[in-house]
Amino acid sequence: MPVNRIILVDDDEISNFLSISLIRKIDPEIEIIPFRNGKEALDYLKNEGLSKRKSNLILLDIRMPVMNGFEFLEEIHNSDLKIKDFMRVVILSSSDNPRDLERAKSFEVLGYINKPLKEESISTYLSLTG
Repeated sequence: MPVNRIILVDDDEISNFLSISLIRKIDPEIEIIPFRNGKEALDYLKNEGLSKRKSNLILLDIRMPVMNGFEFLEEIHNSDLKIKDFMRVVILSSSDNPRDLERAKSFEVLGYINKPLKEESISTYLSLTG
């Protein structure tokens, strides 16, 4: 089943606007739920997100206030939540630091996309199954 819900975790309002507009242009049926930091997204997943068993994709920025992307991934990795069993994470970041890319790989993320989001960079992830 293709992705039908995206959890967008990014504190950059302009980037979020552009990402949401692009995703809606590609597939207006995809539900997009934005959060401004990792803590908001994690709280949602703990309280509500796990009850909605859909084909999910998390687009995760690295640099955010409160809880950054790596702290979010660490929380998921160290928790007993089964988030990783039904959600795939793609890093969406303006960072091109090789250390960030290597650190992201250590969490077994699905991919790493440089901002701004482009149709050719997200389309592959939207059609993945499972």
